[in-house]
Amino acid sequence: MITNKTKLNRNLRIGIIFLLVLLIAIAAYYDYSSTIPHTVFAGYQLKSEMSIATQGLLYTYPIGQNKLLGYTNVTKPIAYLGLSTYAYVKSSILYNNATVVYNQTYYFLKLTKMLFLKFNVSNINYKIYLSTLYYNVLVSQNLTDKGVIPINVTGICNLYNKLEDETGVYEQPTINVIINNSAIVSLNINEGVISINFIKNTIKQVVKIPVYGKLVSLDEYPISQLITLYLYPSFYPKPISANYSLILKIDNFNFILEQSNYSKPIMLNITQLYSIAKNFTLIYNLTPTTPIIYINFTAKYSNFTFKPYIEIVDNSSMIQVLEYNNSIIYSVYETADSDFNYFNLIYAILPLIALLYLLLFTQGISPSPLDIIMKKYKKVIIMVNDPPPSEKKMMRVNNFSELLKLSQILAKPIMANGNKLWIHDENLVYMYEFQ
Repeated sequence: MITNKTKLNRNLRIGIIFLLVLLIAIAAYYDYSSTIPHTVFAGYQLKSEMSIATQGLLYTYPIGQNKLLGYTNVTKPIAYLGLSTYAYVKSSILYNNATVVYNQTYYFLKLTKMLFLKFNVSNINYKIYLSTLYYNVLVSQNLTDKGVIPINVTGICNLYNKLEDETGVYEQPTINVIINNSAIVSLNINEGVISINFIKNTIKQVVKIPVYGKLVSLDEYPISQLITLYLYPSFYPKPISANYSLILKIDNFNFILEQSNYSKPIMLNITQLYSIAKNFTLIYNLTPTTPIIYINFTAKYSNFTFKPYIEIVDNSSMIQVLEYNNSIIYSVYETADSDFNYFNLIYAILPLIALLYLLLFTQGISPSPLDIIMKKYKKVIIMVNDPPPSEKKMMRVNNFSELLKLSQILAKPIMANGNKLWIHDENLVYMYEFQ
């Protein structure tokens, strides 16, 4: 595409070009010091940051700090009883009128006054019950330091007779002796005969045993072993206040389970949270899915608010804690003096632009004979738009000097149009035409 160039006098154009080249050379030769300050990028600066430390309390793990979970009651045997018996009896020919008999296979109810159970252990407590199929009555309880438990057979039989009258129940009773709430000796009464059965011969004691878990810091925690997940967020710098929201995401539903100010470690029972999610999917007939646990933090400073959050996910049965939006970073700028010479650039680029414009968008032309004559005789020459009249007789002159003399003689102006100059003299036209 050819662009029409601006036409300039050739000599003028050459002079301007020469002047511009001279200015560029001077700007390149002289050095001007720059004192103009300017802003430069100095890097990034941390405005606020949150970091998360985690600990998991596990049931069993090969490493970690022992942490007391609580106590469990365990029953342990502390003694194994040996039993011998003797009884105070009524005088009779059966026992050769003896008042005490020992280690009988059985004792007759009518002949027995007191029956004694002798054990190989001292300092035992006991309870004696009168029992039938329909009731169980405490007869007596006590502590013996000699390992001997007396049983008033006569008194118990009298008590049984009263209970028969009151209840109308006529069942053969059983006398049960409970020792230290664990060992049992049963005295069965059947058709007037007392037989002794050692049902449990072990004295047991309930002992509280401490239960420990392993507190350990890992990148991820096995969900099958995880009891409690501890989260320790820390903020830099320290905010004016910090709070958090615990959110459970189930399918497309988000539930806020807890909102609180942060002042201590956040403790999460992952099993319990998963159970909440499972119950929700069952109630609303949703597709079972692994929930995602979110903790959204809001840390407030004097002039801004910082909102990081963490995501707790189940990755192949391993619990991972992921941090998001956990820092605020901004760009830092500083004012400095430039090593680049701005003045040299300005002084050189302006004339360079002007020079390029002259070379690319201007065209030098020489002045025409008419331009030369117009410059010298512009007072006697009139530029007109119409050509010389053709109906009049025309007389051509050889040069402009003759036409100028005729103008002076006839006292008439010279008309100019294009390359033609002429004078009107009534019916005659004097004309000079440039070649």
